[in-house]
Amino acid sequence: MSSPLSVLITNARTGGGGEARYVVSLADQLQKSGRRILIGCKSKSVLADRGRSAGVPVLDEYFFRGGLRPRAWRHDLALMRSVLLEEKPDIIHVNSSQDHWVAAVSNRLLGRPSCLVRTRHNTYLVGNSWPNRVLNRDWTDFQIIVCRYMQDRFAAQPMFDRQRLATVHNGVDAEFYRPDPVLRDEARAEFGYSNEDVVIGIAARLNPVKGHDLLFRAVGLLIKELPNLRLLVLGHGGSKDELATLARDLGIAHAVTFAGQREDMQRCVQAFDIGAQPSLEETSSFSLKEQMAAEKPVVTSDFAACKEIVDDGVEGFTAPVGTVEPLADAIRRLAVDREMRLRMGRAGRARVLREFSVQEFCRRTIEAYGKALEVHKMRRAVR
Repeated sequence: MSSPLSVLITNARTGGGGEARYVVSLADQLQKSGRRILIGCKSKSVLADRGRSAGVPVLDEYFFRGGLRPRAWRHDLALMRSVLLEEKPDIIHVNSSQDHWVAAVSNRLLGRPSCLVRTRHNTYLVGNSWPNRVLNRDWTDFQIIVCRYMQDRFAAQPMFDRQRLATVHNGVDAEFYRPDPVLRDEARAEFGYSNEDVVIGIAARLNPVKGHDLLFRAVGLLIKELPNLRLLVLGHGGSKDELATLARDLGIAHAVTFAGQREDMQRCVQAFDIGAQPSLEETSSFSLKEQMAAEKPVVTSDFAACKEIVDDGVEGFTAPVGTVEPLADAIRRLAVDREMRLRMGRAGRARVLREFSVQEFCRRTIEAYGKALEVHKMRRAVR
């Protein structure tokens, strides 16, 4: 009987955000499906805490510091070498730059015993340099990209082999975010919303790239026509003061609630009538999928990756990226038509169950692992 697939999943970030959620949800699902999993990360990181809370083994002794830091490099390379020799993972699945380099160098020095897979989570392209070509073409067997838009962009770069790329969208826990009338009433009561209020919710870090200002301006265009419109802002970041000033200038401060970063996001989302994500750029938005799982119709930009999640007129509406009036029109159409909201909300949850659940995310990742292992076996045979 063959032993279960062993996977070392690493990430170099200290804070939370999408990458930590990605790693923990994948590790949890892989472990539940019988795979042997170990998370490698920094000490005192959000990932370490969340991984242990999910019951996944964690090794949080890496420094994962970039630049010319010989002590950190020596420590991480020695630690990675010992883990590879002891754990003998079939796959090393890296998720950021520094852990990618540490894993690739260590694996190379040992003769590449493990298959090396990288997931790319953002919209940053890779510089065309000799080290990047070596890292991505020679030392890495396979790359997972979280949206088709970015896969196409990476495939056009000489640092990548287009035959060794695959798109796997992030997945969300559809059961955890299922619509819940009791939680909805509780959350709306907490935020002071009545049954007559139409609540637009955005869950994203307060950063200009997320398009909060566009959403505020769209609400500003609608507030006189729709005085019961409300805007619930979930998340933290450096743009809060600017957005608060903008709300005052637009005359919508009374309609805006800054709720900050919440640990009960699934409860807060229940308070929404409409979800919003007017991002200027995006990859595979967890927030959109969570809102769709909760049967909330959504409005988003038509940035290419967003259109992979939302079909205009089906699960919600897409507006041209960077625009205000079309965004306001989409919100108006949903705000005045409860039946449309319900219909699109149901369509959104159905799509999550079909394409973006954590189970489907895990299945497609395992499928990518299979391709990666075939590549690894073939490349070792011809060395």
